[in-house]
Amino acid sequence: MKNELGEVLRRMDGRTYILGREGHIYIDSSTASKHHAELRITDGKIHLRDLDSKNGTYLLKNKTLVQFEQGYVNPLQPIVIGGQTYVIRDLIAVAGNFVTFDDAETLLEESNNPFRHRRHG
Repeated sequence: MKNELGEVLRRMDGRTYILGREGHIYIDSSTASKHHAELRITDGKIHLRDLDSKNGTYLLKNKTLVQFEQGYVNPLQPIVIGGQTYVIRDLIAVAGNFVTFDDAETLLEESNNPFRHRRHG
């Protein structure tokens, strides 16, 4: 599994995926923002960032919710968005489907990232 994940992350390098009700990765919750958070893959690492969502992004650590703004996350890390729990690895698997079609939209440079400093509700 670890080698498979490494290969997927290699193919996804440099890509950014938006999680939310209107993101690349659909979050089915009325309490999730349209553009709630983003996953960015860089050098085999996974960076998660809340996009100033109304209800926040949380890590689940020792059965406790911890509010999370941004940072690198482990693929096995459970997160909570819109009251639902997801595992980063599973979100990466969904995002990996975009790479199959070489979705240039996910190759967002920092300078032209439309979600960089906007507040989404």
